[in-house]
Amino acid sequence: MKPPYLPFADGPADASFRWRLGVRPLDLANWFEWGPDAEVALAEKADLKDRYPDTVFAVLDDIGPESTEVARAIAEHVGGELRDDVHPLDAAARLVPEDLVLMVERPIRGGGRADSGTTELVFGGGSVCFPNRWDLRSKLGRTMAEVHEPVAQLNEQLGTAVDRFFQRLRPERSFWRLGWGILDTDDRYTPIDGTAAPRPVVADPAAMWLRVERETLRRFPATGAVLFTIRTYVTPLDVALTNRSTRARLAAALDTMPLDVRDYKDLATTTDALVSHLRI
Repeated sequence: MKPPYLPFADGPADASFRWRLGVRPLDLANWFEWGPDAEVALAEKADLKDRYPDTVFAVLDDIGPESTEVARAIAEHVGGELRDDVHPLDAAARLVPEDLVLMVERPIRGGGRADSGTTELVFGGGSVCFPNRWDLRSKLGRTMAEVHEPVAQLNEQLGTAVDRFFQRLRPERSFWRLGWGILDTDDRYTPIDGTAAPRPVVADPAAMWLRVERETLRRFPATGAVLFTIRTYVTPLDVALTNRSTRARLAAALDTMPLDVRDYKDLATTTDALVSHLRI
């Protein structure tokens, strides 16, 4: 199955690589995406929750109100029932093929005390069964800039824009955006805590996989929490890219990618071969 999106195909064909916020207005009728692979994703999530509960789910202790508001909204939207024997955020994540990440408003830290009356978004928790080589627990309690700190050049290029976006985000208007990567595995579960399957040794660019993530961003009125949903699609690279123009756009994005970004995306040793393969 081809991915429903090719994020790198947007914009000028000769544009050099740059991190882009790329948010678009979201019609809440399309809050979640189902499609032919949705049931597979739901079954895979249930299995991963049983096998790796401490890897795929983690929350701060005090996010009950935010989690409950979000969970009830999701259950109402999809017409499902929430389990009452698990955390509300966990229960909500069992109803949809997306992963869920919840940012919550908390007093700003500074000088050893909270800045009275002023808040900031921090990572309150998540149900993330399909992590793209990151660790959920390490993000708990961190600000957006701290969450993005490992991403090469992202805070430098987008930090101010990200902060302004979330300052202006209101419950009456939600958004969605896309991200992408090229991996050496079709496994959607790729954490960095040692529980993922051993990574394959891939020398052939034709054996690589395109990973596309569709995120939605929605603020909730009662608590001010912001929910990220993440829908993950993984497709063989040559199945996803079947026309010369699209392959050329991805080749250009890879060719102009700075070395530290290539390293972050795990492409430091494969970029040149991928670019040559895409330009054939």
